Amino acid sequence: MMYTTPTRAERLSECTRKSSDVHSRGFTIVELLVVIGIIAILVSLTSVALSQAGGNARQARALSNLKQVGTAWIQYANQNDDRAMLGYADPGVQSYFKMRTKDQAGQAVAAADAAYYPHRLLPFLGYDRSLMYDYIAEYEDVTSIPNDIIALNPAWGYNAFYLGGWWEMQGSQPTMRYGATAGVVCRSLSQIERTTEMIVFCASSPSEPGLIKAPDELRLGSSWVCPHILGTELIWRATDGSNYGSIDASGGQPGATIAALFSSNNRPNAVTVQGGGAAMEVIVAQSVPTRRIKNFVQTVRADMSTALQGLGDLMDQRRFINAANRSSDPYNFGHN
Repeated sequence: MMYTTPTRAERLSECTRKSSDVHSRGFTIVELLVVIGIIAILVSLTSVALSQAGGNARQARALSNLKQVGTAWIQYANQNDDRAMLGYADPGVQSYFKMRTKDQAGQAVAAADAAYYPHRLLPFLGYDRSLMYDYIAEYEDVTSIPNDIIALNPAWGYNAFYLGGWWEMQGSQPTMRYGATAGVVCRSLSQIERTTEMIVFCASSPSEPGLIKAPDELRLGSSWVCPHILGTELIWRATDGSNYGSIDASGGQPGATIAALFSSNNRPNAVTVQGGGAAMEVIVAQSVPTRRIKNFVQTVRADMSTALQGLGDLMDQRRFINAANRSSDPYNFGHN
């Protein structure tokens, strides 16, 4: 059989036929599913990357805002003979000390609203409310936030019981809670012993008893924050979430020696759980450290360094109380 070389026209005709066959065949169902699966994976990876990048950016912005709030606290002390800003001053205390708080327009702030720190610190922030209230989604314009919300619900809680002190009138005299216990409350910045660890402000929120598992960027803020033991009362504790509820001190759990300390408060089984931090158990309704972004609490210390700290780390009482520096068991430090 003789082989003849196809002509140019014949070769073009064959190529056209094969191309037509390919186009007419199209994609099979399997091929379509593979393509759709690849696209879904790529979209998922992109979404995770964008979410992480967005979270990191918001975290960086929050820490920047927090540092500015801490710097304003330093400026307040510089203008007041090194005195730490009072954590709380009820209307009677304000009157006794002749404290006058004004807003940006020069109008007097109601004594009930001036009892908490925000209205007293805002002048040192150039009245920039966005540094403390951007998280509140209902107010697109932070200048429209009511004075009582400003007073009670900043994103950052002040270490109010142990820096400056919590002041209330008793009879005719202003009295500082815990003021009778030597070395517990720092009235001035120079009294702070470990400035690299002492928390001045951190993300905080008012919380009812229960288990808080997940971070929440929009959780309502509070103007003060409590360590996990306030005085002699267990307020909250870090947990892995599996041991939620009362823990029998006889069970040999870490920190069980604290049970005796709480027996007078009718809480013989309330013991600390050192470590963990995937969740927080709130035992007494109070303002507690809050994880707003990811699994960390944003803090600023007395040396103006900022940090992201876990709940387990914040159970170290030296983070909040000067006198805990001299305790042999700072995680279980309490005082009368």
